[in-house]
Parts: sequence; C-alpha cells; structure tokens
Amino acid sequence: MDKWLEKVRLRTRFIILMVGILAISLVLNLIWSTNSQRKQAETQMREKAYVLSQQLDAVWEFISINQDVINYDSDGNYNFKGLHCSLVGKSIGKLFGQKTAYIIRYINFNPRNKADTPDEFEAEGLNLFLADREIKEYYDIVGYQGKEVFRYMAPMTIDTNCLECHGEPAGELDVLGYPKEGWKIGDLAGAVSIVMPIDIYKENTKVNVVREVTFFFILTLLFILLIYYATAKLVTNPLQKLKDHIEKIKEGHLDINLENIKAVGEIKDLAEHFNDMTIQLNNLYTSLEKKVEQRTRDLARANEILESQRIQLEEANRRLLQDNQYKSDFMAIMSHELRTPLTSIIAFAEVLERDKSPKSEKELRAIQEIKSNGQVLLNMINNILDMARLEAGKIELLLEPIDMVDVVNAVDSVIQPLADKKKISYSSQVHRDVPLLNADREKLRQIVANLVGNAVKFTPEGGEIRVWVAYDKDKDEILINVQDNGIGIRKEDQPYIFGKFVQSDSSICRQYNGSGLGLAVAKEFAELHGGWIKVESEVGKGSLFTVGIPAGQGRDLHEDYVG
Repeated sequence: MDKWLEKVRLRTRFIILMVGILAISLVLNLIWSTNSQRKQAETQMREKAYVLSQQLDAVWEFISINQDVINYDSDGNYNFKGLHCSLVGKSIGKLFGQKTAYIIRYINFNPRNKADTPDEFEAEGLNLFLADREIKEYYDIVGYQGKEVFRYMAPMTIDTNCLECHGEPAGELDVLGYPKEGWKIGDLAGAVSIVMPIDIYKENTKVNVVREVTFFFILTLLFILLIYYATAKLVTNPLQKLKDHIEKIKEGHLDINLENIKAVGEIKDLAEHFNDMTIQLNNLYTSLEKKVEQRTRDLARANEILESQRIQLEEANRRLLQDNQYKSDFMAIMSHELRTPLTSIIAFAEVLERDKSPKSEKELRAIQEIKSNGQVLLNMINNILDMARLEAGKIELLLEPIDMVDVVNAVDSVIQPLADKKKISYSSQVHRDVPLLNADREKLRQIVANLVGNAVKFTPEGGEIRVWVAYDKDKDEILINVQDNGIGIRKEDQPYIFGKFVQSDSSICRQYNGSGLGLAVAKEFAELHGGWIKVESEVGKGSLFTVGIPAGQGRDLHEDYVG
C-alpha cells in the first residue's frame, strides 16, 4: 500500500482525498438527516396524539360533568338515558378512527368490557403510570398488526364525577348494573390508547432526507471543486514545475533558474530557496575538486596516524593480556596459599569448639574469636577472588534444584556464632510457599551470607537481624529479605553502596572492617541469575536489603517435588 502511494502523484492523492471526504460527508449527512427527520416526525406525532388525547379527555369530562342535565327532565324527574362518559368517549373515538385510520381505545387492567383489555404495549404503559404518577404520557414507534405505527398513551385518573359509577362501596351495582370498583379520587382509572399510522410521516421523512442530502451533496461538491481549483492553481501546478526543475538539477544542470515559477506564499519561498541553493551548489562544485584533493591528503595523514595508534593499541592490549595473566596467577596463588590455611584454621577451631575436654572461659572465647575472625577473613578473600573472576568473565552458574531452606540453614550455621558474639538477636524463616529454585547453590549461599554478614557488621550489640524468604507469585520471583536495626545508610550514599570497594562513609569504613566487596558480589551474583537487588534504609533505624531471583523452572521442580 505504501509503495503504491509513493507512485501516486500529489494531484491524484488530492482527488482521492476529496472524493473520500465527499463520500464520508454524504454518509454522515444521510445518517444525521434520517435521524433528525425521524425525531421531528416523532415529535409531530406525539404532539398530535397529545392534542387528540386532551380533546377526548375533555369530551369525557364534559359528559361526566353534565350527567345531571342529561338524566333529569325539566320537572326534576331522574330518567337515566344511558349516555355516560365511557360510551360517548368510545363512540367518538370509533367515529374518529373510521375517518382517519386511527385506533382509539380506553383500557385498564380490570375492564368491564373484555375488548378493553390492554395488550403488551398498553400493559407496559399502565405499569409505568402506576409506578410513577408524575408520568403523563407513554409513546413509541412499534410494530402493530404487521405494520409500523406510532402508539401513544395518556393516563386517566378518577375525579369526583367518576365516583358515582366507580367509587365506594366496592361491589355495589351502579346505574348501569356493573359492580363498583371502590376507586378513590386520584386513582388510576386506565388510559386512553391511540394508534396512529405513520406511512405519511415516513414518506415525508424520505422526501426531506433526499432533499437535504441532495442539497448537501451539491454544496459539498461545489466546495470541493473550488478547493481543488485553488489548490491546483496555487499548489500542485507550481510544485510540478518545481519538481521538473529539481530533476534537471539532479542530473547536474546547476544553471537552472527557478525564478520563473508562478507561485505565491510558501511555495514561492521554497522556489527562491531552491534557486539560492542551486547558486550555492554551483559555487561549491567549482571548488569541490580542490577540497577533495585537500581532504585526500588529510585522509592519508590521518591513516598514518591511525596506523601508528593501532600499533600502540596492539602493544597496550598485549601488555593488558600479560597483566591479566599475572592477575589470574596471583589469584590462583591467593586461593591456594590463603584459603587453604584459613579453611584449616576454621576447621581446627570447630574441632576444638566441639572437643568436650575442660576449657576455661578465656580459652572458649579465644577459640570462638579464631573461628569468627577466620570466617570473616575467608569471606573477604572469597569476595575478592569472586570479584576478580567476575571481571575476568570466568564465573559460570552451576544450575541445580535448590531448596532455599538448605541455603538459609547453611548461612545460619556460620552467622549464628557471629551474632551471638555481639549479642544480636538473629532469626531466619523460609515461607512454606517458596518453590524449589533452579540456581547455583553456592552463589545463592554467598548472596545471603554477604547480606547477613554485612548486617552483623553494622548492627550494634543488642540489635536484631531478621532473614526471611518469600515467593511473589504474580512476578514469579523468590524474594530474599535481610533486615537489621543497625546504623543505616544515608540516602545520598545508597546509589553507590553496590559498587566495588565502596562503603557509605570513610569514618565508618575505618570503624568496621571489610573489603567493601560483599554487596558488589551479591549484586553481581543476583544479576547472573537474572535477578536484582535493592535497599531501603534510614540512618539510625536500620536497613532492609531485598534480592529478587526469577523462579523460572523452579515452579515445575517444586510441583514434582511436592507431588
């Protein structure tokens, strides 16, 4: 579609646009005119039906009021003539209907004459009048006896003159021999129902719609033609000439003069700008070869410089690779020469701690001190080595089904002595809904250990540390939370605490031992799993670190495990 539009000329596009606007305008005008005429016809029929209902009601009321005059002779003797309001109203309605094709009925829910029983539409209207006595009319265009008609209903209420035949006591026979209904003044006696044919209104609507649409079509067409002529004169023709001149400029004819194009406004300005451009291009073209020669010489010199820089860069890369090798060798030595003795020291301390031979309190404290400080130093060395491997891109995840309970328990066994030493209240919990996790066990353990170790480091004696692991079902994430009531972190320092060798405050750094790598390693390991880490902290109140790890396949593993 886009390629086809690119080939269509502007004038053709404009014609298509105008035709589209004309078609849409006609459709909208047709819809509007039809609805408008229909509403107008409906209003006229309603007004006519309303006037007719009022006239019939006036006849009904006249007969009712004049019953004494009708039924008493000049001598004052009562002689009922049978000329009651119901008979007169129905008779007049019948006569009117014979001349106009209208159908006029007086209906209620319990009619004396079964012919006055309401149909579905009339029953709906009566229910509406009963529900809300403020409603004075009910009407609609509906189907009736296979034709579309306008139906109108107006309520009839009981007044004083009606009580003689329809009042109390209920059941007593009136002058016509019918039992009275027991109605009271203001009660709904029924309704006058009028059925009006709408053929003439429909025909008038069609004629009016055709007339309005035709007039709108002619007016719109004239307007579009006027716009087209003006556009062609002022826009498309000058643009076509401008295009032809530009094609010649593109072929290399820079001596083209665009001043002879007859245009006004922005297009004239455009032509003038293009004329200025051709003059500048011609001037530039005359000096282009000299500039090209100069640029060629400059490029040759630049290539020589780049070649020299390339050689220097290769030498720098060679030295960098050599330095990285030295670094790797050093880390291997550190791993062997430091980690192995430290591990042995910690192991011997644990053996001594478990030894049941009598020891003094001073000896026990010394053993615990050796164990805890050795563990701190080992963690520090592990963090340094891990960060070095991370920077070298040599760390890979060993994925396996992990139960976070095992991870937390492994951390508890190391952290609990450190917490006890500082008389810190330490607790951990893994929520029951946490699924198995397909992850690297050691990396997860180190994340938790670094966070909890950091909390122990910065929580004063008598403080509290809570660790809990939860499952966010909506995001399918395992949430590792470590909360303390320690010294907290300043808001301005929080964006930087996950950097390498960073602690929030130099004075604090001197007070608390550490490499400044624990949080950085935790962040790197979390991101290796596709997760994240964040902190919420307030100085003097403590910190809350949260790590999110995608559960992923762990859900399926958990289901298999549970099943």
